[in-house]
Amino acid sequence: MKFNTLINPSMNKFLNLILNLLLILNLFFLFFFESCKSSTAPKQNTLQPGRRDYTWTVDTLNIPYTVLENIWGSSPTDVWAVGPGGDKDKTIYRFNGQQWVNDGISRPLAPTAVFGFAQNDVWLAGTLGDDIWHYDGTVLSKYQNYYVPGYPLTGIQGIWGDSPNNIYAVGFADSDNIFRGMIQQFNGSQWKITYLSNKNEEFSIEYKDPLSNNCYVLSYRNNDNNNTDSTIIYQYDGQSLKEIYSSDFFAGHSSNLAYIASQVYFILDNGVYSYNNGFKLLFNVDYPNFYRAICGRNNEDIFLCMKDGIAHYNGTDIQYLYHFHQGIYFSGPPAIFDKEVFFLVYDFVNNINLVIRGKLN
Repeated sequence: MKFNTLINPSMNKFLNLILNLLLILNLFFLFFFESCKSSTAPKQNTLQPGRRDYTWTVDTLNIPYTVLENIWGSSPTDVWAVGPGGDKDKTIYRFNGQQWVNDGISRPLAPTAVFGFAQNDVWLAGTLGDDIWHYDGTVLSKYQNYYVPGYPLTGIQGIWGDSPNNIYAVGFADSDNIFRGMIQQFNGSQWKITYLSNKNEEFSIEYKDPLSNNCYVLSYRNNDNNNTDSTIIYQYDGQSLKEIYSSDFFAGHSSNLAYIASQVYFILDNGVYSYNNGFKLLFNVDYPNFYRAICGRNNEDIFLCMKDGIAHYNGTDIQYLYHFHQGIYFSGPPAIFDKEVFFLVYDFVNNINLVIRGKLN
């Protein structure tokens, strides 16, 4: 005897209805719990607004005929400051945590760029001579010559890399006062010139965006028959350049690049932008003395270089942290550490090099 023969037709319909409802509820809860397991909760912003309670110290490096142009450090007790000068034994200074020292060695080097990854892995190059130098923790020596045939004068303005086996050096090659932008790349063993432009310009900065895998290059284009003085931002894919922005100095415009927490930032006039097939405004700097240069630890802890001091953006607002008189100009990006910052500046009023050091309380 079959089980369902004991149930009358109306009861059978009711049971079928109940079974269908249970099946629907089963499917609903199964879908709900699987969705909960597979979905990712919205990421919470764990960044705290950057602190502003710094104590400031100014170090004076009174070096006749020398303008220090770049700074980098592996730690607050190992900071380099370099620049070309009349005395070749006074172009490289290091801060050991207590004072700035110079080894007094005369070298055929007029350094304008310094960058490294550790105390025993530091690169230097300059605008006189065709050599890139390396410090291995003990000795600073020539690493490689990069002579460009047909260009008697070459120079490097900036060095930056995302790993010890992938470093970029940018600058110019000059023949009869015609500048060509130059890009070099280090692969872990040797430097190689990877790009030489056909325009009257010089490259000063290059950063690589880890998301798009593209590089961005800042160029200064010199005045000639076809162009006014301007800054150009290029996107570089390793083979060719694509212009994505230009600005005219004579019209009061300029642009710049910054690299903060593995992200490339674009300073276009008074705005700070990100870029992904188009510029997106992150925040404006509504201060007339903005030097159009930024640096920082993350997007809520950004320092703003001003013509009369150092300001700070904490993700919400902008405040001055330090004031100085006009006539002082920043020399390249500062050296930034967890609790300390080192800004290299030149005081043209008094003709002295200064390092403005800030330390969190």
